Amino acid sequence: MDKLELAIATDYSGESSRTEDLEHILKMVSQAGFTHIHWCHEWDGDYTYSTYEMQQIREWMDKYNLKAKSLHATIGTDRDVFTLCGNYRRDFTADCEYNRKAGVELIKNRVDLASVMGTSEIVLHLYVPYKTLEKEPERKEKFYENVKKSMDELQPYCLEKGVRICMENLFDMPMEYMEEQWDWFLANYPKEFLGFCLDSGHANMLWGADMIRIIRKYGERIYSVHLHDNPGNADSHDIPGMGNINWEETMAALAASAYELPLTMELSCHMDSEEAFLKEAYKKGAWITELYQNALLNN
Repeated sequence: MDKLELAIATDYSGESSRTEDLEHILKMVSQAGFTHIHWCHEWDGDYTYSTYEMQQIREWMDKYNLKAKSLHATIGTDRDVFTLCGNYRRDFTADCEYNRKAGVELIKNRVDLASVMGTSEIVLHLYVPYKTLEKEPERKEKFYENVKKSMDELQPYCLEKGVRICMENLFDMPMEYMEEQWDWFLANYPKEFLGFCLDSGHANMLWGADMIRIIRKYGERIYSVHLHDNPGNADSHDIPGMGNINWEETMAALAASAYELPLTMELSCHMDSEEAFLKEAYKKGAWITELYQNALLNN
């Protein structure tokens, strides 16, 4: 019987810049039975990975017999993403060309890291500044114009590297902005370059049971997932089965999409024992993988 393939995000216990802590995470993940990782360190902010760090991460992966399913790219410099309030150093949506291009350069850095790690997907957020747009709707055109310039610059680079950008669904904006965003990407970019990342926890908070409709609507572009549970009102990143998500329905819908195994779990450790947490995460990851595989057989 083939070994179960399963991925977990690397920031389940927070982030540390101490390299011993980084290696420890990969060691623990491997010992728990996981075969793949979703590299989630520095998913936010404007940190740039050195080529030497990239090689170090890859050597740790080889040491612990791990593969990369995906990694989380960053939107750039920390800012209020829901309002348009000036330009920040690295921001691929910025009006200032220097800052917009610096944001593109930062995403290319993550594309390079993905290539070294051996994965073909990176996950990216796009926060629509809806608080400004609700008051000044005429600024929406310029916002998406900036996004398009950045994506147009990223497309040939990603295609050359064999890395697809997967835009993640978010929970902290009105739902109409989220679907509008995904529809815009569908209309403007091919699947070879641009796909979607289904975050089950975010979807549960924003859409509730309507998440199933969303998966079916955008299923042909879902190439990446962040699977976690919650009670519907907090982004707690719980182990599947601890919240109110209907995992049978969710996995059945996902099995009818473009997604391919292994599944990726994006969890937070809420236990005193890291080992016990990873054991339970692996157990429930195996459970939802079985639900997915059973649904595939019935499709």
